[in-house]
Amino acid sequence: MSTTTSVNVPSSASAVSPPSSFEYGVDYAFYDARTGVTPDYYQRILATATNSIQIWDTHFRPDEDWEVFKEVKTPNISITIMTICDEKYNTNDDVKVLANNIINNLNSAVLNCTLTIFAFHDRCRRQKIMWHDRFLVIDGTKYFLVGPSMNNQVGSNTCFGIHFLSNSQDVDLLRRKLNSFFPLTGNAQLRHKITRRRP
Repeated sequence: MSTTTSVNVPSSASAVSPPSSFEYGVDYAFYDARTGVTPDYYQRILATATNSIQIWDTHFRPDEDWEVFKEVKTPNISITIMTICDEKYNTNDDVKVLANNIINNLNSAVLNCTLTIFAFHDRCRRQKIMWHDRFLVIDGTKYFLVGPSMNNQVGSNTCFGIHFLSNSQDVDLLRRKLNSFFPLTGNAQLRHKITRRRP
């Protein structure tokens, strides 16, 4: 895809103008940090959601991550974040700060939002029950393999890529594997859980 014309987020009808910091193939976009331009493709993908956003990350930064949602203007949206605590951010209060920052800074066009964050304790990594890669699921149908965490999607000193899964067998595999983690959310000993709503 040309970086000088409008492009579509793969498998989406919503046209997205490509920022000059990204180069696009067919199902892959590469962010070149050497351009000095702030990355925003991730935000543009989130903005195409019509009913749900599911983010799988390996850590969270309460004072930065909310910025990825600035382009979301869908009136009714459900947001689920599956993440993992680390040495710096690991308390229930840390997760509350993240949740409050997201819900309080959503665009005014978002009238109804249910935000749920599951932040698994760092020890879960050692139990080999967590994930390493980052994933993004839009409307339960569009699956992306995402290079860096949310805080780097709004400002990164390193290059990274975002890959859209277009093959149905790959999508089915990833959907099945991600869904296999959801039963862990029912174990309160493994995670913090925070829910926020608008209004």
